[in-house]
Amino acid sequence: MPLQFGSHSPLAAFTSVASNVHNPLPAAKFAFANLATTTSYVPNTITTATTSRIVGISSYSSSSTALNVNPIAIMGGAASTVAANTDTLTTAAITTMILLAVQYCAQPPLTRKFLDSRANKKGITMVEEIVKFGIASFCFLGCGKDIVMSEIKGWTLSSSILLAGFPALLYATQGVLTYLGYQNTDSVTFNGLNQTKTLSAALWCYLLMGKRQSVVQMVALTILLLSAMLFQGSISLSGLFQKKATTDESNVNGVEKTRAHTSLSKGILPCLTAAFISGLAGALSQKGVQMAGGKGRSPYLYTMELSVYSSISLLISMFATKNGRKALSEEGSIFKHWTPLSIIPITVRAMGGLLTAMVHKHAGATRKGFALILGLILTGVTQALIEGESLSANELMAMVLVILSTYLHISFPPMVTVM
Repeated sequence: MPLQFGSHSPLAAFTSVASNVHNPLPAAKFAFANLATTTSYVPNTITTATTSRIVGISSYSSSSTALNVNPIAIMGGAASTVAANTDTLTTAAITTMILLAVQYCAQPPLTRKFLDSRANKKGITMVEEIVKFGIASFCFLGCGKDIVMSEIKGWTLSSSILLAGFPALLYATQGVLTYLGYQNTDSVTFNGLNQTKTLSAALWCYLLMGKRQSVVQMVALTILLLSAMLFQGSISLSGLFQKKATTDESNVNGVEKTRAHTSLSKGILPCLTAAFISGLAGALSQKGVQMAGGKGRSPYLYTMELSVYSSISLLISMFATKNGRKALSEEGSIFKHWTPLSIIPITVRAMGGLLTAMVHKHAGATRKGFALILGLILTGVTQALIEGESLSANELMAMVLVILSTYLHISFPPMVTVM
């Protein structure tokens, strides 16, 4: 782990032991442990090898976290503020975020091609949860007997309901509110409000887990929000510099014409509430897979639990509503308008659910927003390539903003205090 000792050299760390602390022995051991490893000294920096030996005890660390450490704090003095990236993106985090972005990109065309729009939506969701449970179970059992037994040993029904049952209920509520908001707002307003989910996730991660965002990271999240709105057409570069924006009526499609005017109570508030709930559910999921039981839940086991609770809620809604019972009694039941290839988009969406849990585990709910925006951009780029069209200036600027926001969020973590 690279350590930066202000303006002091490695020798100064030893020299200050006798003069700056009441008990120099622990501090001397700490300083000796750092110098006993393979080191290379450059001005103001000590770079240590990953293997260190402290009083005959060997340990291995693969961490690459950088700390700006005050020697006084190391040797028992006052607290020191250090720059520490406690949320470094690992290989697993980057891989799962990229896979989730690819899934997000591939889902719309696969759904349009292989799923009939007349198919029962609750039936599709039910089969999706069953497939998701199967994929997660296969991955979970593939982890090995020791891991499986360790996860099951600490499992209880009460903890499962709290960690997975409540988020499943929140996700179901979010879906209802999102659909209500979509029906009662114009597309520009809906897309803009829907992108506040990432800001909501950051807020709830702070409230529930104490995960702070630095000022620069908050700016990065705002830039990410603007990039999504810019890419989806909610705002435009030309509109930002014009006092009045003109509307081309020829570009308004039939769905937009028939949609009700934007309503505060039935449109805007449901959209904002859905985004707020989405952030809460994401933060709870992240807490479950990262912190439950001290080491966190397996994302595979957690996905299995979510699938079970979601399936139960779907079954209840099917039998409790008149339309649900009618769909079950019709010829073909929930599989009406299906084809053998309909399972393809359902399976891809189920894999997206599993990848979401893995992103929560390795990257966090806030950074999941970056993966989804990347997927949105991949969708636009892919569509442009397929149709032989060039990207607009707004879309190109949105891509630049996504890259900028990602760099800022990763490179400028919040400051932490070392006692």
